[in-house]
Amino acid sequence: MKDNSFNTELDLLTDVALDVSESANSLTVLIKHDYYSSDNDNGRALLDSFLDGLTLSADRIHMIIITDSAVRLIESSDKLQSLIPLVNKTLICSDSASYYGVSVPDLGDKLTSVHMTEITDLIIETRPELILE
Repeated sequence: MKDNSFNTELDLLTDVALDVSESANSLTVLIKHDYYSSDNDNGRALLDSFLDGLTLSADRIHMIIITDSAVRLIESSDKLQSLIPLVNKTLICSDSASYYGVSVPDLGDKLTSVHMTEITDLIIETRPELILE
């Protein structure tokens, strides 16, 4: 007897993916580090390429949440600086910015510095669909 459970899961995942892609400004992205996957040159290059991909899809991003060492990207990544004005809202963890000595630029309502307690509430509410670790 053939097990079809994998096919059923695949069908369900496809349906979810279609729902996300069809609704504009629906994606919440959580960026936790200033590198992707591992803390080395390749991890930084991968994150750089990922930011390119986010920029191309900026019209589908509702919110970007930046925590932990990713706050350093505010000062070091031209690509993130270019992406922020294109999305609805970007939140940066003020606790992490303080810890890493990052100066948060004033970008009006596009970039807001908030405490981790508020970010925690937002993560629980929005359940980010895309998490960069």
